[in-house]
Amino acid sequence: MLPVLRRLLDDDPTVPRLTWYAADHASSGERVELSARVLATWVAKTANLLEEEFEVGPGSVVALDLPTHWRTPVFQLAAWSTGAAVRHGADGAADVLVSSSVETLRRSTTQDRVAVSLAPLATSFGADLPPGVLDYARVVTGYGDTHVALADPGPEDPALEEPALTHGGLLARAQDLGADWPVGVRLLTDAGPDDVVRGPLAAWARAGSVVLTPDLDALAERVVTSERTTATLRTRPAA
Repeated sequence: MLPVLRRLLDDDPTVPRLTWYAADHASSGERVELSARVLATWVAKTANLLEEEFEVGPGSVVALDLPTHWRTPVFQLAAWSTGAAVRHGADGAADVLVSSSVETLRRSTTQDRVAVSLAPLATSFGADLPPGVLDYARVVTGYGDTHVALADPGPEDPALEEPALTHGGLLARAQDLGADWPVGVRLLTDAGPDDVVRGPLAAWARAGSVVLTPDLDALAERVVTSERTTATLRTRPAA
């Protein structure tokens, strides 16, 4: 298990660590909250899937074509748990492509592909998938709730392609970026996949939690107040 996840579990497994608000929360009410235990379970199941289905490990590249969504940091943490490197976007060669887009999955020349539904409570992708594409929602619950990596990455093994970070430097960089936040920070952010290190990972490195939404301006003030956030990271221009 990644040290940052182990610390969150040891501190208090029941405390919310990732709270997600959909961009249309005002009309849909879509909100997902994951405690440390539930977050670790999702990460473990996803890491086990990547290892058992695709033999992902140190030296592998997992391409994530996913938006700002609670499932995105789950896949990022899962890939790092296996020792693999994460690439954001569908371009370039990768060992596994994970995408929420049927068209991207259909066009891709990557052999191993995973379709991820972003619908709440999804038990399948809900659309016809190209041949050979694994339906994440349909199978992920069948994998183990705990994960032990088949092989540990070396400190110089790549963890993230952009910005380029190694497994040895990933958490240190997150700690540096979150150094001005208080321990236990509750971070409100619109951080996209590319901003995982200075957003969610930096907050978790401070033993904190994250309130994530793709559009800060669409989140009602009463909702923000109710979450009692102590820091804000805006990565997109205000409307």
